[in-house]
Amino acid sequence: MAGSSSLETVFYTNSAEHVASKLRLRKGRFTLKRFSDGEIYCRVEESVKGKSVWVVASTEPPGDNILELAFLLDSLRRGGAKTNLFILYFGYARQDRIAKEGEALSSKVICDLLRRFKPGKVMVLHMHSRRIKKFLEYEDVIPIELFSTVIRRMDVVVAPDKGALDLAGRVSRQYHLPLAYMEKSRPRAEEVEITKLVGDVRGKKAVIVDDMISTGRTVIKASQQLLESGAKEVNVIATHGLFSGSAIEDLERSGITSISVTNSLKQTHTSELIRTVDISNFVGKLISSEGPRQ
Repeated sequence: MAGSSSLETVFYTNSAEHVASKLRLRKGRFTLKRFSDGEIYCRVEESVKGKSVWVVASTEPPGDNILELAFLLDSLRRGGAKTNLFILYFGYARQDRIAKEGEALSSKVICDLLRRFKPGKVMVLHMHSRRIKKFLEYEDVIPIELFSTVIRRMDVVVAPDKGALDLAGRVSRQYHLPLAYMEKSRPRAEEVEITKLVGDVRGKKAVIVDDMISTGRTVIKASQQLLESGAKEVNVIATHGLFSGSAIEDLERSGITSISVTNSLKQTHTSELIRTVDISNFVGKLISSEGPRQ
């Protein structure tokens, strides 16, 4: 295959099949199935001794996704492969610190498990927390270019909180757009309040940028603040669309003009508000060492 490298064989878990199956790279021969009692079975069905291969996976709930990844990595290691890992979505990244005594440091548990298999290169698509760098060595890749069609018609880039400020600043500089940002507080669990807006948005088309949309509360509150401050319209781009609980229904009532996410997580909704950008070519270029590095 033209442009492919020695790192061209791809194995993948069920959580990543919707992307991995579209990669224009050789797919490894393997079985990943469940027995009648629900136990997971994994077997690599080709010789991988001394070969460099990629595993594409996600670690979002349910826990079976993590078990599938662990079993696939174990099968490849036992077969003598040199394994590299591309994580489409790193689940549990928000559990990256201990807030109360007795809590599990869940993100570190996942990282410890992955390190056990000694992967060569690890790439993660838009990791939520920089703290994970303490637990795992990886390359963070952010697909800003996939949202260029939306960004280029905007007048101002907005960070909905301090956590998204670096990303928003990067988008602002890359596309030569002014930057605005917000500060938020959480008075109670799963509640969000915007306490401050810095920047001029009046009469402008604004784009909120973030790594993920889960419940949607942050972008909804941010969009309300922008509209109240005179923004002409509010759009949202985020790499990962979780859309948990009633998020989609709440977002559709929010006054947001458009939302764009990738298919890092399989999107099964039918909302006309949400546009899904296919990540497969972006991932394929990274794996074959032809694409951008972050």
